[in-house]
Amino acid sequence: MPDYDYLNARVRAQSTELLPEPFYDRALEADGQEQLAELLLETAYGPQLEQALAGGHGRAALESGLARNLHLTFSRLRGMAPPGPLRLLNVQFNQWDAANILAIARGKLGGADAGQILEALLPVGEFSEPRLEELAAQSGLAAVADTLSTWGYPFAFELRRILRAQWELRKLAELESAINKLYFQWGLDQLSGSDPNEAVVRRMVQMQIDLANVKEALDFVRHKTRDEPLEGFQPLAGGLLGRGALEKIAGSLGMIDAFEALDGTYFAPGIEKGILAYGGAGSLGVMERFLETVVIGYGCRLFRGDPLSVCVPLGFIWRKFNEFQNLRILIRGKSYRMPANAIREELAIA
Repeated sequence: MPDYDYLNARVRAQSTELLPEPFYDRALEADGQEQLAELLLETAYGPQLEQALAGGHGRAALESGLARNLHLTFSRLRGMAPPGPLRLLNVQFNQWDAANILAIARGKLGGADAGQILEALLPVGEFSEPRLEELAAQSGLAAVADTLSTWGYPFAFELRRILRAQWELRKLAELESAINKLYFQWGLDQLSGSDPNEAVVRRMVQMQIDLANVKEALDFVRHKTRDEPLEGFQPLAGGLLGRGALEKIAGSLGMIDAFEALDGTYFAPGIEKGILAYGGAGSLGVMERFLETVVIGYGCRLFRGDPLSVCVPLGFIWRKFNEFQNLRILIRGKSYRMPANAIREELAIA
């Protein structure tokens, strides 16, 4: 397809800057955060890391440098993409923007300050680091909603209505459900045609719907009483997993039973890899990371799909996102002096 000839050639050129697998071996052997920073300064992240380290130090500066590189990379990609591919890629970028809006809402309702909120945000979508800082600094959710409206953010009108409602911390789950439902319905509406490229992005969005539903189902199991009815579990529509499969997970008597129910879905590889880590940590967040790697891995593999389709830029986006996540895990692991094997378990190498 002519829209993808030039774009995909440029994307492949960009992909040569992705870190090779041996880099992670050297990074894991680094003696602390300082040595890891020295390794990263020799990579494509070098210029942005130098800028960040000139104005700060430690983990916060390193992560800021990584974030600047990530946003710059994706901005360049959006700048070179023709209108057709760009429309499809923006569906994915806006999913990460919606996730940032959710993180800001959690922070505002929980009384976090702007700095604490910023630590939970990823400049992966259309919002740059300065724009995320602006959103985090707003006085409340109504002000966040008004700012998004002035930026012309997609589905801003409905989002403004949701955020300006009188939310409380105890109703956070309802707010998260409302924002997720709004984004995913918007995303699927953008991908309702018969174009094969739309089908590629649609499946990626559907897998992210499944991930959100699976997380909600596991959380439902963790908090429910033994005889609690399933009416309280309301999964998002439009995913690949049917309501019956999701209700089977949510209706489990305990977490192990829920994991066994998930083992019958395409999330099985995540369960198999994460069950020992979950047993050791006893934290649902640990298992969720392994479930996320199933979706991330699928996205990364798209890069080797049809060379004249959206597979190449979409796969590159996921590979870069995955690399960023891995580097944040490495930096935080080194800053806390975690053993190398413990850090390695959390990495997802594409």
